[in-house]
Amino acid sequence: MNMTKIVKTNHPSEIITVELSKSELEDILNSVDCMTEKEQRKLLENIPSTEEGRTRLDKYKALKEDLKKIFEIVS
Repeated sequence: MNMTKIVKTNHPSEIITVELSKSELEDILNSVDCMTEKEQRKLLENIPSTEEGRTRLDKYKALKEDLKKIFEIVS
């Protein structure tokens, strides 16, 4: 079983480069998908939604799309 490894860190810019397997990337993508769905449900159940909740959902959706692009490249 492969484990995620930190390859490089750049503290001033707060960028971390990691190495992970395709299956680990898929697991992360599935987790972000679940987080997105959960946040969307929460916003729909609590209308009117807060700006903080909408911002969090937008961040999850953007992360999900970025991860999907990466996954498509390696598939």
